[in-house]
Amino acid sequence: MKTLSFLLIPLAALFTGCSDDDTLDTTLSTQQLSELEVADLQFLREEEKLAHDVYTYAFERYGVSIFSNIAGSEQTHTDAVLDLMTAYQVEDSASQSMGVFNNAELAKLYSDLIAKVDRSVEDALIVGATIEDLDILDLDEKATHTDNTALQSLYSNLKCGSENHMRSFTRQLNNRALSYVPTYISLEQYQAILAATNGSCGN
Repeated sequence: MKTLSFLLIPLAALFTGCSDDDTLDTTLSTQQLSELEVADLQFLREEEKLAHDVYTYAFERYGVSIFSNIAGSEQTHTDAVLDLMTAYQVEDSASQSMGVFNNAELAKLYSDLIAKVDRSVEDALIVGATIEDLDILDLDEKATHTDNTALQSLYSNLKCGSENHMRSFTRQLNNRALSYVPTYISLEQYQAILAATNGSCGN
């Protein structure tokens, strides 16, 4: 699956033109983020970690490669969010422990999703589609909270990755004569995602 290593390029571009003095290290940190922008980054950091942890658990339980592949992509996603947080000197509130979340909403969601994963591999695939469904909704919402170009670029590329993952989970379900009905985004948006081809997500 595609990763978000490309985010290093936009961040590097923001430093272009600085002299070799101390201003090089403060170009981003001196730009103030709103409280909402900070909260959105901290939430997305844990939301991407949730996807990684659920898929890692599903792979360990069923050994189906899609979970391992997308878990690796999700690790890159959460690292990309952390890179931007670090650039803006935003505190990282995410736990390093598997399945542990400081955000109470995400902690409960993780427990609920793991219980569904335990039912069967088919339920685990539906959980995967559900996670990407929710991620797309959240990214669309958070994109309306900012006009910061670095954040907008991050959200756009995370969404591209989630759409790729959504298509992958849907194909796996279709191969088992199952379908997914979106819970968070509209049916029209879901169908448009399925009709599109995989994006490069900035790579």
